[in-house]
Amino acid sequence: MTRDIETRRTLRLTAICALLFFTFALFAAAASPTLAAPVRGEGGLFLFAPDKTGKRRPAPAVASKVDIRIIGAIGRATVRQEFVNPDDAWVEGIYVFPLPDEAAVDHLKMWIGDRVIEGRIDERRAAKRRYDQAARAGKGASLLEQERANIFTMSIANIPPKGRIAIEIAFGQPVTVEDGRHRLALPLVVTPRYVPRGEAILGVGGLGDAHNTAQVPDAERITPPVRHPDDPQGNPVALKITLDAGAPLATIESPYHSIGVEETDGRYEVTLKQGAVPADRDFVLEWTTDTGDRPHAALFTQSKKDGTYLLAMIVPPSAEFSINGQRPPREAIFIIDTSGSMHGASMNQAKKALLFALDRLRPKDKFNVIAFSSESTTLFRAARPADAPALAAARGFVGALQAQGGTEIMGALGHALDGRVDASRLRQIVLLTDGAVGNETAILSMIRRHLGDSRLFTVGIGSAPNGYLMRKAAEIGRGSALRIGKPVEVEKRMTALFRKLERPVLTDIMARFPDEARTEALPAAIPDLYHDEPIVLAARLPKAEGKLVLTGRLMGRAWRQEVDLSTARPGDGVTRLWARRKIESHMDRLHAGGTGDEVRLAVLDLALEHQLLSRYTSLVAVDDRTTRPQDESLDTRAVPGNAPAGWTPPTQARKRVRHTMAPIGQAGIASAGPGGAAMAYSLRAIPDATSPSYSPAAPTMPQVAMRMALTGAPAAHVPTVSLGVRTATPAQIMIIAGLVLLMLSGGLWWGVRRRSA
Repeated sequence: MTRDIETRRTLRLTAICALLFFTFALFAAAASPTLAAPVRGEGGLFLFAPDKTGKRRPAPAVASKVDIRIIGAIGRATVRQEFVNPDDAWVEGIYVFPLPDEAAVDHLKMWIGDRVIEGRIDERRAAKRRYDQAARAGKGASLLEQERANIFTMSIANIPPKGRIAIEIAFGQPVTVEDGRHRLALPLVVTPRYVPRGEAILGVGGLGDAHNTAQVPDAERITPPVRHPDDPQGNPVALKITLDAGAPLATIESPYHSIGVEETDGRYEVTLKQGAVPADRDFVLEWTTDTGDRPHAALFTQSKKDGTYLLAMIVPPSAEFSINGQRPPREAIFIIDTSGSMHGASMNQAKKALLFALDRLRPKDKFNVIAFSSESTTLFRAARPADAPALAAARGFVGALQAQGGTEIMGALGHALDGRVDASRLRQIVLLTDGAVGNETAILSMIRRHLGDSRLFTVGIGSAPNGYLMRKAAEIGRGSALRIGKPVEVEKRMTALFRKLERPVLTDIMARFPDEARTEALPAAIPDLYHDEPIVLAARLPKAEGKLVLTGRLMGRAWRQEVDLSTARPGDGVTRLWARRKIESHMDRLHAGGTGDEVRLAVLDLALEHQLLSRYTSLVAVDDRTTRPQDESLDTRAVPGNAPAGWTPPTQARKRVRHTMAPIGQAGIASAGPGGAAMAYSLRAIPDATSPSYSPAAPTMPQVAMRMALTGAPAAHVPTVSLGVRTATPAQIMIIAGLVLLMLSGGLWWGVRRRSA
């Protein structure tokens, strides 16, 4: 009897395990990418699940016109986006797109037919609530939100069947100077971002392709759908630039687009020769002035009730030095990105640049090479002298590199950043990457903590690198950033980099204003400068009178320069550029140990005072008319972006399943799985980006925070929330295992029945 009881108990346990295996296997098999993955078809991409009739629905189309006016060192851009609904249903379009990471966005207008609706800046949570209420009520509405310094989301509600809605946004941005050339860059496409694996969380809901993780809680909002490179491109962009440089131009060119230039009365009008072009690479305009000398100072001011705002760009005199001059021993660590996003042209450019750098090493230098994708590989255990055998090994190592896997930058940086301080060496790290990652905050925090006395130089590779990460990493790393957008630039750009690697030109820089006590200047601490780099200051001061005195050490010798503030030219937008830099200084505290609440409140005060878009404020416009009948549903669809030029998709796309969340009660969360069965998830929940407690770096509130909880949306309008379902074993194997266990349990059952008989 006891044996029969034990046998029956074993039978029950086996049957339960078999059923669990089989059920979970079926669920994993149902997690097919066909619901969320793009489907190719005529005219573009068709996204997401079919409707009740089984018909797939097309995504809205968008076309943009960009008008930029540049006066001296300040650019003012207006971007008009026209959203067209090709379907016969009412649609909400979601478009994730890039803007310059230093852009001060302050304006939004919406056109519905002949009606013009002005947008307004509001706290992000309040703006989202207002937008959602308008969307449910059937009113036209638009919402512009910032996800990263250079990634933004535009939401357009209630686009009529076969109709269109136009949006206009405006922003200011500073002109930069690099290697003696003025430059204005406009990103046009978001390179697909890699999100490191980690603890799955609910995070901030979106329509993206990645899972939210503890390190990247908004991954769903920064990974928009991308057209396959073999599909027809969309999202055309027309561009016109009016340039008033203040002096005749010696050169003007766009390295990545064909342009036409016309000059009238000292002003230059730049257009694209091909007219509207697909948004698949960044637009860059470069020019030099025909003054017979390099620019030395450009000052612009704007007066407000609380004082005068100043933007100053001062280029120190060129310092001649020889690469054979005396310097401390140098140790160069080259880090090259070999992840899947670098496949194709980017990988070729990075390898060519690294081989060029190896050729420039001197025998007394030490070096090492680190390649990274999902894992990091170090050429040598420790840096070796740049002798012939070591260089030959390095060239062979680089030549064999191939692009595949994830973009785990932090692992490679962990190998390179030793955190030590050694005055006897000049230790330099060169990072070659497209920066296509979503965990920028964690990366910047790591650099700040472990840099030691190293200098970090970044080389942005490809047609659309992550300019924000490249710039901030170099800034924190006390180095310099440059970009290589095509192979013919490798020699020129890498030569310029080696001039900077040799040694800083200007160090120990100090800026003194006439009324120091009542002046707030940014940056608070001016970093070392390298060859042909300008000092850029933004300041709020009582009056633009007196002299700005700059001091430092130029190649080891004392340097001093005085600038008369009264020579400044009026500059529209200087106020907001100062505020934008101040906001960035507050956001920098997130990777320097600051808390999310402190940063949010500081940014919110500045953004509302100066009416600027930020991580915690949004631009919203709402029509006062109701256009969608209440008996008509509203479908949410993402606008796909183009693949960046030269980019190829990974060989295996990550699979995911999407679930519609049920209403949230105080007891917890329920989600409808395949077949309508209720399922429970043990996922950690964090606050929404709009929450007072949200911090991109360190979530602080263990609460469920999804958009419907913040906006009060009823169940009928609950947004889609993605929950990543990963399995360590393929679904097919689990199905086979489940069937085997079912057969085993059946055999045991038959044996027990036979013995009982």
